[in-house]
Amino acid sequence: MGNILSQDEVDSLLDGITEGKVETETGTSEEAKSVEVYDFSKPAGPVHLRLPALGIINERLSGLLRTDLQAASRSVIDVNISSTETVRFSDFCLSLPMPSSLNIFGIKPLRGYSMIVLEGSLVFSFVDSLFGGKGVSHVKLEGRRFTTIETRIVEKVVNIILSDFQKAWSDVHPIEAVFVRSEMDPQFVGIGAPDDQVIVNKYEVQLENGNGIITICIPYSSIKPITEKLKNKFRREKMEIDSTWKKYFRQKILETTVELSCTMGKATINGGELLNMKVDDVILLDPKMGNIVTVNVEYLPKFRGYPGACNKKKAVKIIERIE
Repeated sequence: MGNILSQDEVDSLLDGITEGKVETETGTSEEAKSVEVYDFSKPAGPVHLRLPALGIINERLSGLLRTDLQAASRSVIDVNISSTETVRFSDFCLSLPMPSSLNIFGIKPLRGYSMIVLEGSLVFSFVDSLFGGKGVSHVKLEGRRFTTIETRIVEKVVNIILSDFQKAWSDVHPIEAVFVRSEMDPQFVGIGAPDDQVIVNKYEVQLENGNGIITICIPYSSIKPITEKLKNKFRREKMEIDSTWKKYFRQKILETTVELSCTMGKATINGGELLNMKVDDVILLDPKMGNIVTVNVEYLPKFRGYPGACNKKKAVKIIERIE
């Protein structure tokens, strides 16, 4: 009981703390400063690493864009997925090069809006390429806004991207990508709160004499309802059947020659009997007449049948297939 303070001692201690005569921990130590507040409402770690199907979608989308953008611009274009990362929406907006074409679109039936970003240099390269140039732009970008013609071309490119975006997602989850509007200032985009997690997919576009980046930003909250589908590690793409190749392969298979053999029976003899064998000796086989025999195709048993004769030749009548 000697360690229990009396009431007078407690009052004296409190007075000392109030007057600053008794030192206490202030909570301003280096260890306390290093503690970070953890928000349990946010997903832990990079979201895209837990959704492998997104990688398959990105690869398929880059292949579709490579074909369709090349056809639209009538020039050689290569598109490859550059990077995928999960960042805060505010950090993503700060990283955008200016000027850029910011195109908002909806993903029905999912909630919210996403964004396609075309760098200014890429926009001018597309304009130059569509008007017969080599995809090279010498326009000064700083402080430059897009003209009406350039805006129309951007919309054409964005519609191609959205069409391919739908196709790339079709095997995972059927969606409809709907264009909403275009902006140039990130503060007017408004597809998420500053602290919201977004998945940023960057595609490097290489033209004949220039390159640029197409960025697709998708809020995690939009795809959260279908995360179970996106966790699949592999999803085979549906392959279109080429009737010409199918007919060709079938014809070649039908022309292939295979060896067919049938064991009519077996017999076991010793070495002495083998050495004493003479012409016209008869070897008795194990199976009796009328027993079922096995027919082999390339040494693999495929059929069963009865031995006999047909047109004065040895033959086997097939009665069943061996599965």
